[in-house]
Amino acid sequence: MNAQSFYRHVLVAAGRPSLDDAKRVTAVAFHALRDRLTPDEADQAAAQLPRPLKLLWWRGDVDGRRPVKMHRREFYARVQREAGLASELEARQATIAVFAALKEQLSLGEADDILGQLPKDLKKVWEGA
Repeated sequence: MNAQSFYRHVLVAAGRPSLDDAKRVTAVAFHALRDRLTPDEADQAAAQLPRPLKLLWWRGDVDGRRPVKMHRREFYARVQREAGLASELEARQATIAVFAALKEQLSLGEADDILGQLPKDLKKVWEGA
């Protein structure tokens, strides 16, 4: 899947109003997930993305970052706040859409590795996406 089809998937699955909005929620969900993972795991996930998505994934990352402990509600709150969404429901829909599109990009092994780093409640979101 190339970057444009990735964004179209998010656009439709999350019910976003525009492709630009789908790109924005993708960036926010990417950054929240990246920050939740160890740097090594984030590197491995990014390695499987096409270049435009890889650049988006790494935008704003800092050297020496440690994983940010977030559970599902905190993850949704971050997505809602940073994407400027009106509700937690919109944040949940956006997160699920981005997770589903990302899982299509990743090998099964890499998707399982990400699953292994998530807390129980966020694992359910990842698995259900």
